[in-house]
Amino acid sequence: MTTTDTRPTRQGALLKAALRLLAEDGPSALKARTVTSEADLTTMALYSAFGGMPGLMTAVVEEGFAQLDARMRTIEPSDDSVADLFSMAIECRRFATENRHLYDLIFGPESRDVARGKLLADVDAAATDATSYQQSFATLAHACDRAIRAGRVRSPSGRHLAAQLWSLVHGYISLELGGHFAAFADPVDEILIPLCVGFMTGQGDDRDKSLSSTTKTMV
Repeated sequence: MTTTDTRPTRQGALLKAALRLLAEDGPSALKARTVTSEADLTTMALYSAFGGMPGLMTAVVEEGFAQLDARMRTIEPSDDSVADLFSMAIECRRFATENRHLYDLIFGPESRDVARGKLLADVDAAATDATSYQQSFATLAHACDRAIRAGRVRSPSGRHLAAQLWSLVHGYISLELGGHFAAFADPVDEILIPLCVGFMTGQGDDRDKSLSSTTKTMV
C-alpha cells in the first residue's frame, strides 16, 4: 500500500498564506495560529511541514530572495555592462517598494541563518544546495564580472565589486523605505543614480561613460 506524501502541499499552502499575510498586515501577522488559519490547516500541520515557525520564516526568506533574484534576472546582458548594473539597482529598488514588508524581512535579523557571512563564499549558484540568497548575489556578481572583463571597472573579483554595490544599493533602499528621503522630489534621480555613478567612477570607470550608461537604465 502506497501513501501520498502531502508535506510539499502543506508547505506550499503555508508559505503562500505567510506571504499573503506579510504583504497585507506586516510581520506582526506571522504567528502560528494566524498563518495556519489563513492556510486552512492545523498548527500540527505547520510543525510537521516546517518544524515550527522558525522553519517557515526561513522558507519565507528563501522565497523573498528567490523573487529578488528573478527580478534581477529580468535584466538581460547588453553591450553596456555598467548600464546593466544600474538597471539591476533600479529593479532591486522597484522590488523593495512593491514588497516592503517582504524586503524588510529578508534583509532583517530573520535572514541571519540563511544569508549572513556568505557574500564572498565561492559557491556555485547552480548547485542544488545553493540558497536563493547565494543565487541572487551570484546573479549580481556575474554581472559585475562582465563589467570587469569589459574594462569598465577594476576590482579583485566580481564578488568583491558586487559586495560593495550590494551594500550601496540596499543601504539606499533601506533609507528610502524608512522615509529619510521624503524631502527629495525624485530620490532615485537625485540620490541613487548619482551615487551609482560616483561608485563606478571610483572603481575606475570613465565618468562620461557612466553618465551615458544611466540613459540606458530602467527607471
